[in-house]
Amino acid sequence: MKRIFTLLLVMAAVAVNAQSIKLFYNNAPMNDGDTVFVPIDPHQDEAVVYLAYQNQTSSPIEFKVKKDVLFMGEEGDLLFCVGECYTGNVSAAMTLAANEMMPEDGSLSFHTSYSGSLDPALVKFTFFLTENESDKVTCYVCFGSGTGIRPADMVKNLGAYPNPAHNVVNIEYVTPNTESYLVIKNLTGREVYRTSLANVAGKKQVDISSFNAGVYFYGIESEGKMLCTKKLLVK
Repeated sequence: MKRIFTLLLVMAAVAVNAQSIKLFYNNAPMNDGDTVFVPIDPHQDEAVVYLAYQNQTSSPIEFKVKKDVLFMGEEGDLLFCVGECYTGNVSAAMTLAANEMMPEDGSLSFHTSYSGSLDPALVKFTFFLTENESDKVTCYVCFGSGTGIRPADMVKNLGAYPNPAHNVVNIEYVTPNTESYLVIKNLTGREVYRTSLANVAGKKQVDISSFNAGVYFYGIESEGKMLCTKKLLVK
């Protein structure tokens, strides 16, 4: 009976964490939180990227796409299209049949474009089910090389929640397109946590159950320098 109960708990956890929509770039599957880099060509009117997406379930689904501009040039214009094109932050509801895939060159493919500025831009897109917004998948689109990301942009988009935290903290970050690390130090400056960051933007869940209660500082390190730091309170 205990084994059956444990199995049910595992199945429930899998169901909660399942993602109904899968994203693809250049025909390759993407992981949740992956970043796509799109070069800005000064000789072109706009920079554009196309993504494919698929319903991974055996039932029809209804979904929307949400846009979050983390930063872009002051003169920049950005829109995204999924069926229709939008300058706002959320698309209208769309439907996908069971196991249906919308290819990159399809009439309802997802694409986003950036124009009017040569400054880099970073945008987060979230595909989520209208009936269950926790069933979602995210990706980041970085227009430009990423190396032009300013420290001010990294500070603005660096955050931790919950804060104060106990046992676990989620840290959202933006980095330059260079080898970077998330670092946490205690009040005396001693390093207590370090991990490499594979993407230019994303979220990292950190187990802090072994941390003593008190004040800590977390930030992004690249090329041996701390680029930005913020305060974290551990209960």
